[in-house]
Amino acid sequence: MNSTLNSSPTVFALPVRLAVEARPLWRHHAPAEGAGVSRKTAQRLCDAAMLATSAAFALPLGEVAAPTRRSPYAAFARQSAMYLAHVAFGLSYTEIGRGFRRDRTTAAYACRLVEDWRDDPAVDVVLTSLEGACSRLRRRLVTKVQP
Repeated sequence: MNSTLNSSPTVFALPVRLAVEARPLWRHHAPAEGAGVSRKTAQRLCDAAMLATSAAFALPLGEVAAPTRRSPYAAFARQSAMYLAHVAFGLSYTEIGRGFRRDRTTAAYACRLVEDWRDDPAVDVVLTSLEGACSRLRRRLVTKVQP
């Protein structure tokens, strides 16, 4: 196990399939504003956001990834995952909608809703922690792998 991954406490562990590959995931080797990712990469980033959020909200992954609304708590967890995909991973609403199997306007609504909820200190603490973890993951995915 890599000790640098465990140097700071996190609320979740990422699956093996999200490990750093030998090539950068973002085009042009840097995630610039408006720089897109492949559909496969966008889906993996949405999956990572769902996994992190389901762990932080203590929900089964199936509840967050469900095609129906489910409970209000599960819906907020899903909206938080969409927010993380947008803020931490820089995905567009279209990419998020595709990754969560919803419309892009649903992703935009989720981001606005979660941003409003950040005024609540308890919600802000959880989202700040998740955002930091996802941002660290993004930086590791963008870093060139030494041969």
